[in-house]
Amino acid sequence: MVVSIPTPVDTFIVKHTLVKHAHEQIGRVHQMCHLPNNKKGVLIYGKSGEGKTYIAECYAAQFPPVKEVDHIRLPIFTYRFQEAKSKVDDILRLLITELGVQPPIGKVAAGELDKQFRFLIKTRGVELIILDEIQQVFPAKQGKIALDMLKYFCALLDTLTCSIVFIGSERAMRLLTFGEVDKTVDDNEQLSRRMLRSVKLHRILPRTQEWVDCINSFLQQISAPQIGIEDKELLDRLYVAYMERSFSTLDGLFMREDMSHIKDRHTLMMRLKANFYIYSQNVNNPFDESEYSYRAIDAAVTHEYQKLKRELKTCL
Repeated sequence: MVVSIPTPVDTFIVKHTLVKHAHEQIGRVHQMCHLPNNKKGVLIYGKSGEGKTYIAECYAAQFPPVKEVDHIRLPIFTYRFQEAKSKVDDILRLLITELGVQPPIGKVAAGELDKQFRFLIKTRGVELIILDEIQQVFPAKQGKIALDMLKYFCALLDTLTCSIVFIGSERAMRLLTFGEVDKTVDDNEQLSRRMLRSVKLHRILPRTQEWVDCINSFLQQISAPQIGIEDKELLDRLYVAYMERSFSTLDGLFMREDMSHIKDRHTLMMRLKANFYIYSQNVNNPFDESEYSYRAIDAAVTHEYQKLKRELKTCL
């Protein structure tokens, strides 16, 4: 069976080059799930709020659970690590529980949890595993525990009947660079050999067509009128809000409340103002002109644009 990479990206996901690329890389990995050899994983990483979890949720939404005669088939299995774990068995217990089964209590025979996990992945029909906040389960220091974890991830990619996507912070890059300095791993143990090129997400530049497209993708989801680059003030006020927690902030502004009544710019501004007070932690509300003059908005966005341009230039 060949899994087709989903195509209706423009209808639901942020129109931004890196976001699209990350989504496509997940699709490529998913498509490899039934290949007997040469399966690959991928790492999507970046700072908090840059859209990593958002992309994973958008992708998984295209493959909802399917109710079969005697069980529920789960094409995409997603797990987000909430706390630090460093032992393989501890991670397996979390994953087994998330799959709806109680793992054995107490000490178990070597390999028993791994056997149960693989059985569940196969019987649930899982095609793709998405492990979010993966840096939580990879030790900060190189050592035997970290090496054991690395070896286990390699074994899963080599032998599971599904593919794996790793999502995490910039610290998650250690999964691919482990052992490069002190040569503690050999080629067969390197996770990087089993991965497609990683995707690092970063913030969208303000006052660009990509920023306009990003906002319009959210407006499209709530059936509100589209805006153009000439609506500089609204776009800049949205960008100041976005500067707090990136896509997490935009999600709160557009997707958490009923926005079906939005038919004009004034109503949109009033709703954004209210939503910002509900979902944001910042003291000053960029949609409240009495708190944030456009002069201050303009200065903040100009400064951020120049800073990001320098950072991007340095990366290149």
